[in-house]
Amino acid sequence: MTTPSFLKLTVGLAVGLFLLELAVAGFTMPGDVLAGVAVGGGLGTINLAVLSWLCVKVLRATERRWRYAFLMGAKFVLLIGAVWLAVRYVPMDVIGFVAGLSASGLAIVAATSWVAWRGVELEI
Repeated sequence: MTTPSFLKLTVGLAVGLFLLELAVAGFTMPGDVLAGVAVGGGLGTINLAVLSWLCVKVLRATERRWRYAFLMGAKFVLLIGAVWLAVRYVPMDVIGFVAGLSASGLAIVAATSWVAWRGVELEI
């Protein structure tokens, strides 16, 4: 399995988990929890998609690799700022926000576990 395929699998799982979490929260939780899940899951999924894209660029680049690596660091700074702004100014449940944000982390663990369990080797 190529690294880009693995990253697409991971982002796909993150989107699926986010939508599942959003549906469950929509049917079972009050509006502020749903808002937290939506904002957190959206930020987490976008973060993972951008991180995946940058990882592929770093792996495949020959001349400008440092630029993509720098952008990876800048992306984390932007994520921290976006999380702070969301927690500070969006009327939402913070636990719902953390639950939504955690969907992307769970997707990483699930995709990595699947690759390890299947004994698949990653190629650049």
